[in-house]
Amino acid sequence: MLITDGEQKYLAAFQRVGAIYEETITLLKQFALDGDWSIVKEKVFRENLLKKSSTAWIKDILGAVERRFLPEKELLPSSMEISEFVYSNVSKSSKIQALYQYVCSSEPLVNRLITGLVGPILLQYGTSKLTKNAYYEFIAKESESHPELLTWSPSVSGKWQRNFFAFLRASGIMERKISLKIRRPVIRIETLTFFLLGLLQSGLAPIEVMKHPLWDLYFLSETDIDRLLVEAQGRGWIYYSRAGDIVELKSTPTMRR
Repeated sequence: MLITDGEQKYLAAFQRVGAIYEETITLLKQFALDGDWSIVKEKVFRENLLKKSSTAWIKDILGAVERRFLPEKELLPSSMEISEFVYSNVSKSSKIQALYQYVCSSEPLVNRLITGLVGPILLQYGTSKLTKNAYYEFIAKESESHPELLTWSPSVSGKWQRNFFAFLRASGIMERKISLKIRRPVIRIETLTFFLLGLLQSGLAPIEVMKHPLWDLYFLSETDIDRLLVEAQGRGWIYYSRAGDIVELKSTPTMRR
């Protein structure tokens, strides 16, 4: 499911669009209604769904959303399922936390920065500052195994860094405005349950679900996951019981897809 270091080349395309959460929510809501991406694209241009004046910018947004959500991804809910989640009456922060997983799974360098740079800092310190120097030191080290990073111009590299920091802010990981402080986000129970049901539906054993690397992108410990599962059970969304290494975890009839 998750792209790891060395599997794909790092592409510069992220620097053109960044997180684009607002635009993605608009497009996926429309996709949930129409059920056909070609119809959504027609409406984007005919009705100016994105409220943008630049055709090139619209095409960049559409290309990014297509890359992130339309291909089926192993153990991530389908494009229609994430669209229906975005269309549902859950909070905006829950929707953004769900979209965040798809960005990480389709943008190799974003995924690598989260798991290799941001995650270790947060797991060690809880909260800290992510400086530009730390970012560029990490990129320099990555370029040893990814020489394509050395071909990026200074302007592209600079915009990539700015968009990555903006992505962290939009995802609730870095404080807004000029602060460089990062912190572990408070994961919404609706978001966790959305992915939990997908993992259960895929046929994974309960203990595999609890230890799945998907949760690493949210910086969740096993204790955090246990607490969230208890909360989800309290809402009647799942059944969860654990005695040592023996885990029983399943969806309730009303929550099965």
